[in-house]
Amino acid sequence: MRALKIAGIVVGSIVALIVLALLAVLLFVDPNDYRDDIERIVESKTGRQLTLSGDLNLTVFPWLALEAGPASLGEAPGFGDEPFVSIQEARVGVRLLPLIRGKVEVGDVRLAGARIRLITDESGRNNWADLGEQKEETQPAPADEKSMEVPTVAGLEIEDAAVTIENRQEKSRQVVRDFNLKTGRLASGEPFELTTDFVLDQEPSLSAKVRLATTVTADLEANAHQLAKPEIDITLTGQGYPQEGIPVAIRANMLTADVGKELYRLEALNVKTTWKGEGFPAAGVPVTLQAKDFNANLAAQTMELSGLDMDLAGGHLTGALTGKEILDAPALTGPLKLDQVSLREWAPKLGVALPATTDPKVFEKLSFAGTVAMTKTSAEVGNIVLVFDDTTAKGMLGVADFDAKALRFDLSVDRINADRYLPPPSEQPAAKPAADEPPTPIPVETLRNLNARGQLQVGEAIFAGIKFTKLRLGVNARDGKVRFNPSEASMYGGNYSGDIGIDATTDVARVTLDEHISGVDFAPLFKDFFETDRVSGKGNANIKLAGSGKNTDDIVKTLTGNIDFKVADGALEGTDLWYEIRRARAVLKQQAVPERSVPVRTPFTALTGTGVMKNGVLSNNDLNVAMQYLKVTGQGTVDVPASTLDYKLLATVMKIPREGADAAQVQDLVDAEIPVKITGALTDPKVRPDLEGYLKNEVKQRVDKEKDKLEEKVKEKLGDKLKDLFNR
Repeated sequence: MRALKIAGIVVGSIVALIVLALLAVLLFVDPNDYRDDIERIVESKTGRQLTLSGDLNLTVFPWLALEAGPASLGEAPGFGDEPFVSIQEARVGVRLLPLIRGKVEVGDVRLAGARIRLITDESGRNNWADLGEQKEETQPAPADEKSMEVPTVAGLEIEDAAVTIENRQEKSRQVVRDFNLKTGRLASGEPFELTTDFVLDQEPSLSAKVRLATTVTADLEANAHQLAKPEIDITLTGQGYPQEGIPVAIRANMLTADVGKELYRLEALNVKTTWKGEGFPAAGVPVTLQAKDFNANLAAQTMELSGLDMDLAGGHLTGALTGKEILDAPALTGPLKLDQVSLREWAPKLGVALPATTDPKVFEKLSFAGTVAMTKTSAEVGNIVLVFDDTTAKGMLGVADFDAKALRFDLSVDRINADRYLPPPSEQPAAKPAADEPPTPIPVETLRNLNARGQLQVGEAIFAGIKFTKLRLGVNARDGKVRFNPSEASMYGGNYSGDIGIDATTDVARVTLDEHISGVDFAPLFKDFFETDRVSGKGNANIKLAGSGKNTDDIVKTLTGNIDFKVADGALEGTDLWYEIRRARAVLKQQAVPERSVPVRTPFTALTGTGVMKNGVLSNNDLNVAMQYLKVTGQGTVDVPASTLDYKLLATVMKIPREGADAAQVQDLVDAEIPVKITGALTDPKVRPDLEGYLKNEVKQRVDKEKDKLEEKVKEKLGDKLKDLFNR
C-alpha cells in the first residue's frame, strides 16, 4: 500500500509539474513575440512574404490550441499586388492529455474568410509552380521508422472561403465563392456527416449555387472511401436562364472509391430538374434521369453504365454504356431507345411548335432505337431503326472526325411522302409572278464547310408531286465541292440516273447537271409535277448543262449545254392540230367551220429533237413530229428563265383521215405544207396554223406552176422556129 501511495504521489507530482509548466508557457510565453521569426522562416522556405496582421493566441488546457487573426501570403512576381492566399481567422488545436500519452487527437479546425488566387498568365506561367520547388534536399525516413498513427479530428469548419481560377491565356475565369463546409468527427474508417455549400461562377454567363449533404467514410489506411446517400442541390442562373434559376436535384444511394485498387462505383443515381428559359413552355420541361449502376475500373480502363432511364416531358428513353481504354483511348458503346410517342402531343411540351400540314394525321408516331459508339474523335449511331409516321428508316449516322466535322451516313428508308408535310392549300401563299418571287441564294459558305459522305436509299418516295421508287442518292462533299452521285431511281415506268455537282470553292457557285431518263411515261409525270394533262407519251431525255451564280435565278439564266429527247406514242392534249388546219382551210375558202368529231388532242407516233442551250435559252433546230396523217418539222426556242417558247413548224399533210364528215372535201390538202406557230407559256402554249404563210405558199406554188407551163410553151415555140430555120 505504501508503495502504491508513493507511486501515486510521484505520478501526481509529475502531472502537477506538467500542468505548472504549461501554465507557465501560457502566462509567460507570448506567441506574438515570435511573429517576425515565423514570417522570416516562411519567406525563406517559399520566397513569398507572410504577413501576420492579426494576433496569435495560444491556449493550453484542455486543448493545446493556436488561434490566428488576419494573415496573408504574398503573390508571385508578375501576378499583381493582391495576396496569393489570405485568411481572416484560423484555429487548430490538439487534446493535451492524449498528446502526453503519444496519441494525437486534433480538435475542431476552423478556417474563416480564406481567399486563394490561382492564375495562369498569357505565356502559360502560373502563380503556384514556385511553391513546389524544394529549397533543401529532404532526407528519406529511416526504414525502421514506424508510420505515424492517423490522427482524429473533432471537426472541420470552413466559412466564407473563395477560390479564383483565372486563365489569361484562354481568357477564362471561374470563381468558387461563399464556400462553407462543416463535418462531424473525422476518424479513419468511421462515418461522419458532411455538409457544404458554395457558389460557382463561370464568367460571364453561368452561376451555380450548390449544396451537398452526405455521410462520408474515409478509410485512410486502405485508401477506400464512400459517400452514403449523397444529396446535391444545384440552382443555375445567369444569361439565358430564368431569374429564379433552374433547380437540379441529384441523389444517389452510394458512391464508393477504392483508390488503392482504382475501383469506383455509383449506385442508384437520380437527377431531376425542370428546364426553363426562352423558347420553352412557361411551366418548364420536366426531366428525370436515372441510372441503376455505374462501375469504373481505372486499372483495367473499363467502365459500365447500366439501367439508364430518362423521362423528358413524357418521352421515355432508355440505354446503357460500356467502355474500354477509357483513359488512353476511350471507346464507349451501348444501346439507346426512344419508346413510341406522339410527336404532335410531345413537341409542345418541349416548346416546339409543329407547322400546319396538308395531312393532319402526320406527326403522330415517333420511335427510335440504335447503338451508340463514341471515341475521343468520333461518334456514331448504328443499327438505327427510326419510325416516323408511316416511314421506317434503318442504317447508320455519325461524325467520323469531330475536328473535320466529317458527317457519314448510310440510310435505307422504306417509304416517304414528303408532300404530306407541306402547308395545307389554304395556308400556302398565293402564287406570284415569277419575276416577283425572290430567288433562293446558294449557301456557298455552308457548302464550303460541308464534309459529308454517304448514301440514301428509298423504296418509295413522293417529292413535289413526283413519284419515285428504288431511289438511290449518293453524297460526297468536301472542300467546297459537292457531288450527288450516284443519283438513280425508277419513276413512271422508266428510269432516272444523274450526276449533280456543285462547286462552291469561289463566291459564285457553279452547278453541273448530267441527267438521263429513259422509258418514262410523261402523262402521269406532267400531271403530278406540272399539274397538267396536256402531254402524254413514253420517252427518253438527256440533259447536260452547267450554270453559275449566287442564287437560283442566276444559275438558270446562265445554263449552257446540250439536250436531246425522244418521245413515242404520245399526244398533245387540249390541242387538235388537224382540226385547226381544217378550220383554217374552211375560213380561207369561206366555208362553214367543221364540227369536232374526236377528242381535242394531237396524237403522234414519235417526237424527237436536239438542242443547244445558252444562258438559259434552248435553241432546237431539228424538231420532228411524226403522226398518222401529218409530218411536222420545225425549229424554235425555249426561254427557261421566262418559261416561254416560240416555235415555227411546217406541217405536211400526208393523207386525209377517213373520220369526219368533210373528209372528201379536204382532199386538196394532201401534200399541202402548212406553217404552224406555237408560242406562249410552257404550261399553256398556243398552237395556231399560219394562214398568211399558207396563202403565200399556195400563191407561190401556183405562180411557180404557171411559170413552168409558160417556160415549156416558150421552149416548144422556140424549138419549132429553130427546126424551120435549119430545114431551109
